[in-house]
Amino acid sequence: MRVEASKIVSDLKLKPGVKVLLFGEVEPKILVSVAEAAGGFEKLLLLHRDAKPPQGARGFIEKGMKAQRSSLIEHNDFLPSSSFEAVLAQNVINKLLGRREFLGESYRLLKPGGRLAIIQRLWPLTDLRKKEFDNLINGARSFSKVESRIGLFSTYVVLERPT
Repeated sequence: MRVEASKIVSDLKLKPGVKVLLFGEVEPKILVSVAEAAGGFEKLLLLHRDAKPPQGARGFIEKGMKAQRSSLIEHNDFLPSSSFEAVLAQNVINKLLGRREFLGESYRLLKPGGRLAIIQRLWPLTDLRKKEFDNLINGARSFSKVESRIGLFSTYVVLERPT
C-alpha cells in the first residue's frame, strides 16, 4: 500500500510552525512534503538509534532538520512532554521490543489534539504480523483512531491524542 505524502500532511494536520517528531527511515518525498507543510526542515526532529543518522537523512540534516540519537526509541526522557504537534513513524515498529511503550511515549510527546501516523511494512517483508499490529493499535485506548488501512503487506494508521 502506498500512501501519498499529501495525504500524510493532511492527516497529521500540518501547518507552518508545527513541530514534527520522526522515527525510522522516512521516505525522502514524504520528508520534503512534511518539512514544507511545517514551515521548514528546522521544525523536524529525527530520532535514531545508531551512532550516525540514517544515510538517507543526512542531506536533510544539512538543510536544517535536527537529528538526535536515542538508544531506546521507546523512552526519550530528554524530550519534554506535550512538545510536538505530530509524530510520524515509518517502518520502525517491527524493530522495537517495547511496542506498547512506543505508543505510550508518542502519546506523552504529543500535544493534546496532536496526531501520530504510522506507516509500517508487515510480514513477510518484516517479522511483524498483521494480527500483532492490529492488537497493538486496538490496545492503544488512550488514542482516538482517525484512520486505519491495512493492506496485504503494509499498513497506515493515524491516531489522535484527545484534547
